Amino acid sequence: MIHADRNFDDLTERFARNIYGSAKGEVRLAIVWQHLLQTLPQLTAGKPLRILDAGCGLGQMGLKLAELGHELVLSDLSEKMVDQTRTLFAEKLPDVAVEYIHGPVQEMSAEELGQFDLVLFHAVLEWVAEPKETLEHLLTLIRPGGDLSLMFYNRDALIFRNLIRGNWRKAESDNLQGEEGGLTPYNPLTLQEVEGWLDEWQFELLSRAGVRVVYDFMDRKMREARPTEEVVRIEMKYAQQQPYLQMGRYLHLIAKRA
Repeated sequence: MIHADRNFDDLTERFARNIYGSAKGEVRLAIVWQHLLQTLPQLTAGKPLRILDAGCGLGQMGLKLAELGHELVLSDLSEKMVDQTRTLFAEKLPDVAVEYIHGPVQEMSAEELGQFDLVLFHAVLEWVAEPKETLEHLLTLIRPGGDLSLMFYNRDALIFRNLIRGNWRKAESDNLQGEEGGLTPYNPLTLQEVEGWLDEWQFELLSRAGVRVVYDFMDRKMREARPTEEVVRIEMKYAQQQPYLQMGRYLHLIAKRA
């Protein structure tokens, strides 16, 4: 039983190289970014929004939002990732004022930080010990009428990946939690359960998309042969279509607080 939220201080360099610096990371970032712009036209309307990126990683998404002129608060449980995000902004946008927070989401409060027009929570939910409780707390930081951008690791895609690899015992065991120190998330989640939570908390689902609904199932040589731009194009074509969206390695939901 895993009791602590995952801190990636020990894997920051590996993440930078194998995830954020890889084609799969580039595809993930492109799909989520295009889905955000498509669903939330206010991002490009010229009026600055107050945005929290909770679990900012190495800051790539935050950088894109800052380039559009938005006011940013960037937080992460990993001190090393916060430091690398500072470095990225110092290099790319040295004149932009950004607030950085090193610490757990559970300790962030609306009383201290105020509320936000948009909160991002990308590839974090599956790494916390209590995903529902953590997400419910985070949503208190969204103002009424504000939006949530939530990306999480898809349990159904993990099961299917084990099935097609012949890991049938693993798939049938229903024991899909990752081990301490590994890269399989502690709590992969299903679309149905997360959408159920949002409905319970009276959040209106605006849009959903699968992230890497094609790429992760392609032959490795074929993936390497295809230009990233072409992969993104085909991913976006099917990302919001059933049944393909439920095949995504990640699921990306955008929802509005009533």
